[in-house]
Amino acid sequence: MRPRRRTHGLVVRELEGEVVIYDLERHRAHCLNRAAGLVFQHCDGKTSIEQLARLLQDELAAPADEQWALLALDRLSRAHLVEELPETSQRRAPSSRRELMRRAGLVSASLLPLVTTLVPPTPAQTAATCVSDCSGQPIGQPCGITCTGSCDVNGNCV
Repeated sequence: MRPRRRTHGLVVRELEGEVVIYDLERHRAHCLNRAAGLVFQHCDGKTSIEQLARLLQDELAAPADEQWALLALDRLSRAHLVEELPETSQRRAPSSRRELMRRAGLVSASLLPLVTTLVPPTPAQTAATCVSDCSGQPIGQPCGITCTGSCDVNGNCV
């Protein structure tokens, strides 16, 4: 079995070398650096781990091996962004990026796969930032106690 990314319930955007993914089912936003983004984009159910490692090595101009691909898959799996993973009984993802850096002799962790997960505020939390109502006030005017519309986080009419 070859790794396959989730295709349903995700909004995926590529931004300046990173991939930003919003999970509509779990209400989580994920930012994938270039290495993790490459692995995610090529998890099509056809690309093997060996091919993913070769792709990382070619695209990042770094000494990537299967462990890099496995680390990326592990991070993507923890974020619920992949549906199918290969049997890893013979292959074990490194326990940490530090371990992988030590083995590869790297100085910078910027080439290693990284998935950062953010939890956006709920509508109730967002509404709580409005300190007063500003209806009828010009846009951009500071909200006052007598306003009856809505305010942005800076207290200006919106």
